[in-house]
This record gives sequence, C-alpha cells and structure tokens, in this order.
Amino acid sequence: MKSIYIDITPLPQEKKFTYLSSDATSAGTSLAVQSIVGLTTTAQILLLGEIKQEKAEVVYPSRATVPSGTTIYLFNTTAFDHSQDTKVTVLDWDEVQFWHAATVAGVKSVLSTMAIQPDMDYNYYNDTAQTTGYYFTRYRNTLTSGVSDYSDAIPYGDYADNTVFKIKQRALESCNEKISDLITHEWLNQQLWQARREYHNSQGKRPFRRMFNADLGNVATGAYRVNLPSDIESPHTAENLFGVRISTNGNLDYYDKKYWDFDYQGKPHTTTDVAYVIGQQDLWCSDVRDFSDSGTVQLEDDTITYSAKGVSGGTLRISADGGHNHAVATDVWQNVSMGLPSRYAVFMDAKGSASINFNCPFSTSYVNQNIWGDYYRTLVDYDSDADVLDEPEYDMYVYWLAWCIKKKKAQGLQPLQDPDFLMWQQKKAESLAKEYLGTEIRIYPEMYDNE
Repeated sequence: MKSIYIDITPLPQEKKFTYLSSDATSAGTSLAVQSIVGLTTTAQILLLGEIKQEKAEVVYPSRATVPSGTTIYLFNTTAFDHSQDTKVTVLDWDEVQFWHAATVAGVKSVLSTMAIQPDMDYNYYNDTAQTTGYYFTRYRNTLTSGVSDYSDAIPYGDYADNTVFKIKQRALESCNEKISDLITHEWLNQQLWQARREYHNSQGKRPFRRMFNADLGNVATGAYRVNLPSDIESPHTAENLFGVRISTNGNLDYYDKKYWDFDYQGKPHTTTDVAYVIGQQDLWCSDVRDFSDSGTVQLEDDTITYSAKGVSGGTLRISADGGHNHAVATDVWQNVSMGLPSRYAVFMDAKGSASINFNCPFSTSYVNQNIWGDYYRTLVDYDSDADVLDEPEYDMYVYWLAWCIKKKKAQGLQPLQDPDFLMWQQKKAESLAKEYLGTEIRIYPEMYDNE
C-alpha cells in the first residue's frame, strides 16, 4: 500500500478573511461576521476555523440569498459550534484529487476525489492497486469545476537522498520537528536556497556546473549572433563562456565589443517586418535610416536592388527582385561580406537580451551547422520536493537546515555554539576542497616568430 499526501495548509494563506462577531451553533443556517467586504457573493467556499483545528469545517453561502450587512446565509448547515472571533476564510478549492501515471509524462488516471478535511494539515489517499509509476495531486473547486495545476510527480518508491524532500525531511527529523505554521515548506526552501547560493558563490567555479558541448543553436545564412544559454552565470559578460565552436571547427577567439563595433562600421543592418514575396513593390523593414538612399541589400544568399527608401515607413522601393521569398525577421545587410566567423563578442542589446555576436554574418556554406558552446551554469532555483540537487556533497545542507530550524525556535542561539552550524561549515569547506583534488597545473610557453 502507498499513502499519497497533499499539504492543505497553504489553502488559507493570504486569502480574504473575517471573524465571527457572535457564537455560531451547530446546525446553524447563517453566520454573523465582523465584515462582509469581499464576501458578498454566493459562489464562495468558506473555511470556519483554522487548518488542523479539531472543529474546522467548510461551509458555503446560500445560493439564493446574497450576504448582506454583517450576515452570511448558508447553503449547508454548520456541523459544529464555533465561538465568537472564530476566523472565516475564503478558499479557492474545496476538494483534493489523487492521480496516477505510469511515467512522469504519461497519461494520468484519477484514483480518488474527496472533500478537503480541514481538521488535518495533510489529506491523504491509500492506494492498494498500483506498485510502480508516479502519483500526482491537485485541487478542485466544486462550485466552478475549476482545477489547479498538477503537483510534481511523486514516485511510487521513495524520494532519492539528494532530493529537496529528503534533505528537508532529514533536517526536521534531526530536530524532532514537523511542518507547522512556524516551520513551513516555503521557509525551509528559502533557507535551502540561501545555503546553496552561499556555496555556489564561494571562491572558484563549481566543476559540476560546467556545461560542455551545449547546443547553442544552428547556423542560418546572414545571421550574426546567437542567444546565450538561458542558464549561464552572469550573462552580461563573457567570463563564463569558455568556448564557442561552429560544427567541428576549433574554438573562436573572443574579442572586446569595441573591436566588434569596428568590424561592423559602414555595414547597415535591419530585419524584415513583413515577409518578402518576389514581385512586391517594397521591402518592409524595421528600420532603414542607416541605409544608402539607393543600392542593394543582401537577405541570406539573395540580393535585392532598391531605388529609394522610406524612412518613416521603413521601406525600400524595389527596382530589381531577389531570387527567393523571405520570412519575417530575416536579416537585411548592406556592404557586408558573409563567411565563417573567427571571433565573437558577448554583450546585451538595448532590450536586455544577451547574445554571442560574431565578427561576420554566416554565409550559406555553413547553413544548418551546429553552434557549440562550453559555459558555466548559474544556480537554478527549484520549486518541487522531487527536484534533485546537483551538488555532489548534498548532505551538508541537512546540517544547515537543522541549524536554521533550531535558530527559529530559539532566538538568540549562537551559531558557533551549535554543532549543526559547525558541521555545515566543516562539510562546506571539505566539499570546496575536494573540487581541486587531482587538479594539475600545466604551463605552456608561448612561441613567437621574430620575423
């Protein structure tokens, strides 16, 4: 048997609420509240009490009578007595669903749909039918039939030791603590990310975050740049880009943007705003202000001649058609020689998009070839208990979280007097030291030709 749990404690967090202004008795048909601001509709789900309280329950406003004054009329009667000042909270969901799939991306089948049980912080389902695969949970609103996103996959077997779930679980168990209003999953995640940032930002580079032979894109004729990987560290510089190669050629040389600017002097560039079709009167571009009043432009391996330009409209009046049609956003060049780049610069454009910019546009001889890169990946935030940490020495985070839990429970606790904090410091130092074990330093003399 496998028990699948869903944490319902987040349901009332940051939701509209009020309080009872007088006692409510069991089997009651209305609630007297301090304010009905934000509770004036009949299509709402209301939580009476707090999650994990013994008499917490879900009620619904009357379908026929809109709340008015300080009174909420009920569709269903209350099951328990509730004293004055009991909290009344609007919820988005009132049911939980449990699903199963053979694989993470496989077709899901529902196992059970049940009303939330607010007297428990974790609602659960016991599955006796499955022996493999993955489980998923989600919330449902019975009034609107709306549903939440699925949870991340929950394996039938146990979570791996280097998952976020296991690291948090081990830290909680070491302190004999459980998830509560004080120690929440969100708070534990924040503390874990803080420790991971500290480790990531320690002196040097983490070897396991060096990405080699990454496919950065494919060559297109006339293209002169490619986007940097979305997860590269510090994308505004080239310090974390170790190499860039075209197909099976060697690494290109890096050079500064001021030299890149020199390579593109007198070579106007724009892109097509409207797809070009042979025979049309104008070539529509994003901006033609830098182009000659008349002349030729090059689109991919195609040449188009124009007799005039319309600055305000971004058009070039065509006098001799090209040989091919061209899509929107095709690069348009003037006075440029295309070929195989030998150098590149890294910088951001005015819109904040970081890219690798080559010293010449690609000629058609290299179209569709791969652009390979080696780079240093930044620390990626995770958002799921099932996410796997990439640090080889992940056990150190258990000590850090244990220290954080104890500190939150006992303000004023001194770090250098706590064994868990000291172990975190020791394990972090050991992990950093291991990164350089076996590293060889090799010195190669530069050879110059004096002639």
